[in-house]
Amino acid sequence: MQSIQKMGGIGALIAAGTFVVGIAMFAMIFADFVSGSDPAAAAEFIVDNQLALYVWNITIMIVFGVVLVPLVLAIRDRLHDAHSPLARVATVFGLIWSGVIIATGMITNIAYTTVADLQGTDPEMAASVWASVDAVATGLGGGNEILGGVWVLCLSIVALRNRLFPRWTNCLGMVMGIAGLITLVPSLEAAGAVFGLGLIVWFVAVGITLTKDHNKAPELLVGS
Repeated sequence: MQSIQKMGGIGALIAAGTFVVGIAMFAMIFADFVSGSDPAAAAEFIVDNQLALYVWNITIMIVFGVVLVPLVLAIRDRLHDAHSPLARVATVFGLIWSGVIIATGMITNIAYTTVADLQGTDPEMAASVWASVDAVATGLGGGNEILGGVWVLCLSIVALRNRLFPRWTNCLGMVMGIAGLITLVPSLEAAGAVFGLGLIVWFVAVGITLTKDHNKAPELLVGS
């Protein structure tokens, strides 16, 4: 029990780090490489920046998805004695989110290689392949934050009721959860940026709490 709590805390801190690295790389290198951009131009960009794109994608998708698993399980253990259906729902959505994020990262990495290989012989096919894969990746999670929003919102509601984390952390989680959910509306997709920035702070707060208090029994935290 103590081990998964500490693993979850470390996972939360790493998750925050992946967001910071991802945002920094996007601002410095990939500002013009956005979903929905011209497929032909995007294919050329991929060829010119393939290694950096691999690093970026592995960081924000695969590493994030992997460290999310121990975090979800650690929070589930802390919420166990709350006996709340919302806690169980949150756990399911958290694990689904992890799987979808990892899958999206794996698909995108293969797409980078395929597009780069095709660009030299058939630029039109390269652009077509990227347009198709980009639509799939965007639908799975790049263009909305539904899964993450449900997870954060549900667990934050239960955590607020049972004082799992500091009150401000739980309130921030609820706000970020709502921000994630409203990305379901295409015209409000920009709320995803708010979701991502707010989660950096939330992950750090949760990570510090889990690593600092990992020796405390979950039932004592729930009833404190």
